[in-house]
Amino acid sequence: MKLSKKTLMVLVILSLVLLFYLAGAQARDVAESSYHGQLGKSPALGGWGNGLGMLEKWDAFNNFSFEKQGRIKGFNKKCGQCHVSAYRDPATGKTDCRLCHETKDGKGRPTVAQCAKCHSSYGALKRGDVLDEEHDIHIAVGMRCHDCHERLSDPRSDHQFAKGYAIDTTEDTMEGTLSCIKCHEEKPHERLDEGEILDSNHVNNIACVTCHTGPRPGEAIESRSWNKFTKDGKPVTKKRAPGWIPKHKWYIGKKLSHLPILGTTDLMAKIYPFNVVKVTWFIERGDAALDDVIIVPEVKAADANKDGETTVEEMRTYKKGKYKDATLVTKELNYSVTHSIVPTEQAFSCEHCHGESAKVLNWKELGYDGDPYE
Repeated sequence: MKLSKKTLMVLVILSLVLLFYLAGAQARDVAESSYHGQLGKSPALGGWGNGLGMLEKWDAFNNFSFEKQGRIKGFNKKCGQCHVSAYRDPATGKTDCRLCHETKDGKGRPTVAQCAKCHSSYGALKRGDVLDEEHDIHIAVGMRCHDCHERLSDPRSDHQFAKGYAIDTTEDTMEGTLSCIKCHEEKPHERLDEGEILDSNHVNNIACVTCHTGPRPGEAIESRSWNKFTKDGKPVTKKRAPGWIPKHKWYIGKKLSHLPILGTTDLMAKIYPFNVVKVTWFIERGDAALDDVIIVPEVKAADANKDGETTVEEMRTYKKGKYKDATLVTKELNYSVTHSIVPTEQAFSCEHCHGESAKVLNWKELGYDGDPYE
């Protein structure tokens, strides 16, 4: 039977509609395959890491191992209310969309407050962020997180979100990056008196956030020791007071870099701001991976003289040498500073980086003999 062109066209359209419907039906269930759902999950289980989703993304900052310790004692809140991949809706067996989407039907766009439920507390302690209208110009003008971190699709999921160049995102789990020039001009300073200098030189060597994050509005952690504890059992922690200035380093998206003008690295590196946190913790052996930790309850129990500090000797002699090769490691963790963006009039200006009273950039640490403009 020969079909008319009109009939063929109708069949093609119906086929396309069916394909889009099936794709949409599948898309509603791929949050579990997204960055938030799969981070740390074993490749054998469809993920990219070696744990149980975000629930098992160990880091020295928190130093808690679900693999070795199970649930947090006395913590009754469902882990999946923040760690998406660890929770399924009992009625459907799928990820509950309301974890991110605030409306009852799980279809509304996430609000800043919804994203901040997970990102604000640790974001503040790691980077000094305050995510509200007073401290972030983007939020003040009505933007929401996904206006920059736009939703995108890759072979794994349609629930991926564009990210910036954050050095502390340790796994290559997302495709797509965002940049300030998505919305702003490549020469954004033309209207300023010093605009030509800024656009011809600074933009090529200095990341926008270096100037436009300004002094950090929130306190942040400076150091933390997981072998020293306060009377209430918390790790000895030193914090930076609000108004602290980030440490600046050459950075090229995935790794810290040496000074480009010395010819020792890629010329694409720029100066970025970081909160550098010094963290100390125990691992089981000197050659062990950094996440092969001796869990905190064991470290505390090994404090033989109960002075609040567990020494290497105490740890190695604990329980007749259970951890005879225990090693105390100290590392500097670099947390990228990219949020709480300030408007132009509050950004760092020339005198903050250049001149005798400048305090923002440490030129010698960046590889210069001194201020290159003096």
